[in-house]
Amino acid sequence: MVRQEIIDKSTELQKTPMSERIANIKEELAAGGDEAQQLRRLPDWVSKLMADTGLYRHTLPKELGGEDMTARGQIEAIEETCAIDGSIGWCVQINSEINALVLRQMEPDFAHEICDDWYYLVCSGLGTPNGEFPGRTAKREGEGWRATYQGAFASGCFNATWNLVLNPAAEMVDPDTGEMADVSFMVPKGEFVPVDTWNMAGLRGSGSHDVRLVDQYIPEKHLLPQNALDSTEHWENPTYRNPSQVPYNKAAVALGIARGAIDELVDLAMVKTPWMSGSTLKDQPEAYIGIAECEATLRAARAFVMESQEDIEANLGPLDGGRSVPEWPLLRLGLLASTHAAQASRLVVDRIHNLGGTTAARMEHPLERKLRDAHQAAAHGGVSWRHYGVMGKSWLGEEIPAQYAEVRRG
Repeated sequence: MVRQEIIDKSTELQKTPMSERIANIKEELAAGGDEAQQLRRLPDWVSKLMADTGLYRHTLPKELGGEDMTARGQIEAIEETCAIDGSIGWCVQINSEINALVLRQMEPDFAHEICDDWYYLVCSGLGTPNGEFPGRTAKREGEGWRATYQGAFASGCFNATWNLVLNPAAEMVDPDTGEMADVSFMVPKGEFVPVDTWNMAGLRGSGSHDVRLVDQYIPEKHLLPQNALDSTEHWENPTYRNPSQVPYNKAAVALGIARGAIDELVDLAMVKTPWMSGSTLKDQPEAYIGIAECEATLRAARAFVMESQEDIEANLGPLDGGRSVPEWPLLRLGLLASTHAAQASRLVVDRIHNLGGTTAARMEHPLERKLRDAHQAAAHGGVSWRHYGVMGKSWLGEEIPAQYAEVRRG
């Protein structure tokens, strides 16, 4: 069982609202984000600070030392940290998300065991490996499996205590049978190795490197079902039955970056006099009209996300007697809202950056980083512009691919 001291620590944290906790460490998060740009991952000290603030555990059930936040609270925490720094907020998003996702089909005894560590943090690299890699194989060995694997985009892997290797996305094949492994794996720190492959412009500090394990034995107790992200039968929070958890978290990242960009432009407009203009930026119509339009666009996109997720949660109802998945018309709106929020936020940041002029393009100015981060966030597969096509066709009667009703990492 999770120790009482962890429950007590979480309970004490919750006496201070999450937004206030984030505000209290804003300067440290900003400094950590700057350092992360150089390291291409979160420095250890800022990841520890984030854990001590509850930013990785806020979606966990209270019995596991979490805060049991539903979608609105999760989105708000991610937005507020992304407004400070995109890479910091991305790691809040991805690691709190995966920390919760792995619990869906996990036996409660194992869940209590891994959460009995205040710094519990799960990464998961499922993308196509970068550079040389040892292959992807898994074969049964006694009650466990022996696996070799490498996957990309394992955000936070240098700070992680566990790595989730999720099939079928991991595509791990038994070389003896040619069949895909019918399980997923939880691999503890020390048995997987981060591989330095993340050299991106956007979300540069997120540490989304590859992870690798070579000829590693995974015991039975560390196995999860192949469909490890299916709706839960263990935890009450509707988050654990919501197929749009991954998209709405990505939407929150984009919304937060755009919020930070608007705030930065407001500050800049008060002091900047564009070359040959004769007046400060705040007095120029293109600036104040642009800010108002961007503010309206961002708030409308955000409201769509919040409304759609609250409707999904209401539709799912209680664990006992409720639904295992939401009705398709509501889920469709949740997925559409998440895609729209990411793409609308990208366009907002584009416009804000343009209004900032040459100042915004300087490497030392926050708007330069926010432009890179906004584009990277909107490119994620969970909220890609490509989903507009699938959603649009559904209104015209075309069958929706089955995977849209499933939670997938990738």
